[in-house]
Amino acid sequence: MALAYENGDLRDLMVGNQEVLRRVYMVFQDRNWSSRPWTITDEHIQVGPDAFEIAFDAHGTFDAAPFSFTARLTGDDEGTITYSVEGAAGAPFLRNRLGLCALHPSAAAGVACIIESVTGGRRETTFPVEISPWQPFMDVRAITHEFAPGAWARLSLTGETFETEDHRNWGDASFKTYCTPISLPFPVAVTPEDVVRQSLTISVDIEGFAPVPVADEVVISAASDGPVLALPRLGLQVARDASALTREEIDRLRALGLAHLRIDVEMSDPRAARRIADASAQAEAIGARLIVALVVADPDGLASFATAVDGVEVDSWLVFDAAAKVTSAELASAARIAFGEGCRVGGGTNHYFAELNREPPDTSALDVVAFSFNPQVHASDNETIVQNLATQGVIARSARRLAGTTPLHVGPVTLRPRFNPNATAPELDVSSTPLPANVDARQPSDLCAAWTTISIKYLAEAGTVDAVTYYETVGWRGVMERAAGSPQPLDFASAPGGTFPVYDALKSLAGFRNVRACSSNLPHVVDALIIEDEIGRQRLILASFADHEVPVRIDGFPATVTTVMVRPFGLEIIDSGEAGS
Repeated sequence: MALAYENGDLRDLMVGNQEVLRRVYMVFQDRNWSSRPWTITDEHIQVGPDAFEIAFDAHGTFDAAPFSFTARLTGDDEGTITYSVEGAAGAPFLRNRLGLCALHPSAAAGVACIIESVTGGRRETTFPVEISPWQPFMDVRAITHEFAPGAWARLSLTGETFETEDHRNWGDASFKTYCTPISLPFPVAVTPEDVVRQSLTISVDIEGFAPVPVADEVVISAASDGPVLALPRLGLQVARDASALTREEIDRLRALGLAHLRIDVEMSDPRAARRIADASAQAEAIGARLIVALVVADPDGLASFATAVDGVEVDSWLVFDAAAKVTSAELASAARIAFGEGCRVGGGTNHYFAELNREPPDTSALDVVAFSFNPQVHASDNETIVQNLATQGVIARSARRLAGTTPLHVGPVTLRPRFNPNATAPELDVSSTPLPANVDARQPSDLCAAWTTISIKYLAEAGTVDAVTYYETVGWRGVMERAAGSPQPLDFASAPGGTFPVYDALKSLAGFRNVRACSSNLPHVVDALIIEDEIGRQRLILASFADHEVPVRIDGFPATVTTVMVRPFGLEIIDSGEAGS
């Protein structure tokens, strides 16, 4: 078995090219379900040819600052790996979750497994294929699953009661087995008298299994005879400060050929009508239609609000209940009456797909079903957000099942969460970074451009999504920087007045209307998107997630080039019949 160790985590546990577990780690989630980092000290690593031992001390940050623990991670020559922790608090604090977690890869969907319970029961089942709205496995002491034909892995857990949730609900490419059942009350006070003592052991049985080595060459295969799929209509959000766009910014946005501009407004905001009118003018200036996401606290006020915005050009109203996570048929009907029968009224959730999955909306009352996405609900490292890309396609297909024939709108799609929908004490939900919690320092990076390109790939190739909204127009969460530059240049490095790489990525799609499927044998290294214009000309966009130059072989794409060198975190564009860029 091969694996990686990084900052207290075990990652990518592999037997040949088969993934056994994605990640094993110690987690603290505070009363708002925000995962806080550990500070690791006194780390010792010993690695031999057939075994390893890692030991470290760690202490908490933010609410868990009083908590300290020691960890010991071992692996032996029989392929058994153990992660053990023991810790205690020097002062009381509140937690929603504190302990060990394991991530099973999303490729386990449909795979046979055996669940052993805390009470001694044993059940044969499978990991769910469709995204399970609720925990598929509860009261867990051990899980044994077939990670490859004839090859089994056993995960055994002690020190707590564990259960498993379908992490795909929130955009993660995994199933998570975690401690403390969600059915128990939270938050829970951790006191100095409490001792957290847990262990997790992974063992494999591969007798008769011949592992296949991991591929050492990236191959992109184009499905030249596959279906031609429509590229979803793409749009952006109005910048959060809603300030006017400059002439240069308008010209740049017009060049993207955007279909729509979205503004999020609380109906109770006394400036709401003015903000919508200004956003409508921005949309007209850049050649796009306006979508208004309206958060409604008092449905009885819809009629007077509709009067206040009468005459403003709005393509669609997405109505969300301030007190509920999914739009009710009653709210949608009230909005249709207020805005007029000729308007388009949508809804769904302003939160994550999980909410739709747990409470499917009445689509007979909706012209559009919407939900948002970001890849960092649970973790923020580069590897995780790249792994989570393909889950967007899984979610898009599942959302079509819930939406029926109603058009599906994904958005906003952002790098960081726009807000924390599960916060019970929002005033205590401070950022874990020097930037605001909804700002990612990677927004102006090449990684953001590569990530966005492949996000579009998976949403488009699902063949179920009608429109997608990304990011904002300008600023920290945008596709270009304001002329005044970054308010915190040391934390968010950008050129004043310049475009971000993601702007160029979106611009490369302008004029293209369709998508053709393609695949990568190593999508976490380099993945690809193929787009096509109205007369059949194709463009292949290679997106690298590697920190080094990568040679890529291309099969089945109609170009004279068959091998391309892609720069670190770079985009490489090849048009059909051409020899590359």
